[in-house]
Amino acid sequence: MGAEAVRAFSKLVRLDTSLFGAFGVLLSGLLAGDLRGFQLEYLVAFFIVFLSAVGSFAFNDYYDFEVDKRNDRRDRPLVLGLLSRRAALLTGLFSFSLIILLSLFLNLPAMSLVLVSLPLFLLYSLGVKRMILVKNVLIAYAYVATILFGSLVSDAILEPLIVYFAAMGFIVGLAVEIMLDIGDVEGDEELGIETLSTKFGMKTAAQISVVLYGAIMILDPLPFFVMIDLRLFLDYAFFLLILIPVVSYFFISRSLMRDQSKKTILELKKRVFVTMQVGCMAYLIGVLL
Repeated sequence: MGAEAVRAFSKLVRLDTSLFGAFGVLLSGLLAGDLRGFQLEYLVAFFIVFLSAVGSFAFNDYYDFEVDKRNDRRDRPLVLGLLSRRAALLTGLFSFSLIILLSLFLNLPAMSLVLVSLPLFLLYSLGVKRMILVKNVLIAYAYVATILFGSLVSDAILEPLIVYFAAMGFIVGLAVEIMLDIGDVEGDEELGIETLSTKFGMKTAAQISVVLYGAIMILDPLPFFVMIDLRLFLDYAFFLLILIPVVSYFFISRSLMRDQSKKTILELKKRVFVTMQVGCMAYLIGVLL
């Protein structure tokens, strides 16, 4: 496989996003206090989440080929002809098959979560996402499942901080997906796909996304003030670090309300991705130090 094909494949499977999701399992294990040193079950869990993202993205691009062409998605390697649809389909099938095999090495609660979630991710790509808000909720659920999964890998206990972090994951995942739909509104309207943007307008969708970002701005620093986890309560280092993503979400929200063009949405997508990473690091540093 040549360098160009490797780059195209990494775009197909959204390598950076897939790795970020997989590291979310390790983050969850550390926040829960379950991950201490090398543990084989977490390595298995890491690859399960990574392959879940890889397979889902591959299936998504395979089934969304016509939609992506209508939306002129120049970031999609299938649209650009850099990879075949068959390659995307085989990638999805291989990834999901391997996930099922790997799940057999997990405890029952973790394995059950994997086997329940996998069909949902497949249904998402097969067309369920064309129903208004279903797409957004399923993607937000993926954030939640990853966080819960990381806590269930070693035991069946969901710590309060994990439940709290999962709730924030759902909110920010929903906000991001509603925002991204704004950039695809023209193609979605042509194909009759219902999203908040096509049904109620881009401005309304932007307002809903901003309200959700606002909720995260409040929830992110709350463990400093409320006894959700002793390690973060009145931890000034955590508080100062978590203010960085809070400020970032504020400016993201302001930009989104000012401009809902496709160019702006793509720029904000990158900023949100970085902001989420910084927020995760703030929580991680808070519980470890």
